Amino acid sequence: MPTYPQIAWQGAMALLMGLLIGLEREHSQRGDEPLFAGVRTFPIIVLSGYLSGLLTRAGFTWVLPVALAGTCAIAVAAYVAASEGGHKGATTEFVAVLAFIFGALTALGFMIPAATFAVVTTLLLSIKAPLHHLAQRIKEEELYAILKFGIVSVIVLPLLPNRTYGPFQVLNPRVIWWMVVLISAVSMVGYVLMRLLGARQGVAVTGALGGIASSTAVTFGLSEKAHEAADTLAQYFALGIVIASTIMFFRQMLLTFVIDRSLAHALILPVALPVVIGMGAGIYLWRQKGVEQEAALQVKNPMDLWSAIKFGLLFAVVLLVSRAAYQYFGASGIYAAGAISGLADVDAITISVAGLARQGVLARGTAGAAILLAGAMNTLVKGGIAAVVGGPALRRVILPIFGAMALGAVVACIVMVHFG
Repeated sequence: MPTYPQIAWQGAMALLMGLLIGLEREHSQRGDEPLFAGVRTFPIIVLSGYLSGLLTRAGFTWVLPVALAGTCAIAVAAYVAASEGGHKGATTEFVAVLAFIFGALTALGFMIPAATFAVVTTLLLSIKAPLHHLAQRIKEEELYAILKFGIVSVIVLPLLPNRTYGPFQVLNPRVIWWMVVLISAVSMVGYVLMRLLGARQGVAVTGALGGIASSTAVTFGLSEKAHEAADTLAQYFALGIVIASTIMFFRQMLLTFVIDRSLAHALILPVALPVVIGMGAGIYLWRQKGVEQEAALQVKNPMDLWSAIKFGLLFAVVLLVSRAAYQYFGASGIYAAGAISGLADVDAITISVAGLARQGVLARGTAGAAILLAGAMNTLVKGGIAAVVGGPALRRVILPIFGAMALGAVVACIVMVHFG
């Protein structure tokens, strides 16, 4: 049993959870909507759960299930009464049962998880309008793609063997699928933000949010728009492309940090060079005078299952090629793999070499240099896409900027080799 000071502290936390949820319910109530529980009732519900949990710990094990059943009965009765008056929602009634459980968890020694879930529950309740707006904007095929990916991830991942196969013993099915989940999660964040915000507010927002999902897709999409638009708008399309390409380096840092923190810390200063160049160019373009025009960009659903599988295959190939290149050619082979991989994608090579560095196969300087070289090559490729697709006006703006960013990444690569 907890001591009296612990009981007082836990009880106060339970009370705060109830007040937090109750305040949100009171604030979100419409004038014509019946309110089952508010700022007074929810603290009482949470405290009831807390006291029931204390009595259970004291040996009265029947109290908690009986009290929970009573809370559920009251919630059901309140819903029936409200539905007879025309109100069909049951959110508050369900939250009341959750509030009781939060109080019980606090008494049973799970105060931090209970408080966390209480805050998350309140957050979900408070963003009702944006969530409904997002649900209305999601297309049927997008919903099916998300569901399929979730099912495959939840069911298949635990079944995959956690051991290495193939040449050089570097292909781990579970690790490869974890990387698929990681990349898809990063892409999903960008995609959901674009759907939630409309993501068509202008090329700057499109570049910033689209760069989280795919800077190459942003470059191609905005370049097509720049080709169709007047030459005077080229600087605005260039702004979106530069922002997306700068975000790419941040994405590389994020992926590296998740896999190998020591390598990520070593990359901070070198990667700052191309990032500062990109940010400086973006600020310059932002300050230019001209006619503003928003640009729409059709972004492919990043939760498409086939796209996730293709990335998994690409990751496996890059991992195998990187390990073979290092085995037969040493550090120079890794640099070649980074340059070649960067022509198409930076995520796969970033994850691959970061994983090899974490395992001690690659030196930190070699791994960091390969990541930066992949970023430099990918920047050059996007510069070529903008130059060819976007037309002369965009070409004049974007080529000097991307040339400077790629050069900065190469210089950072050299610094990483010698001082990493």
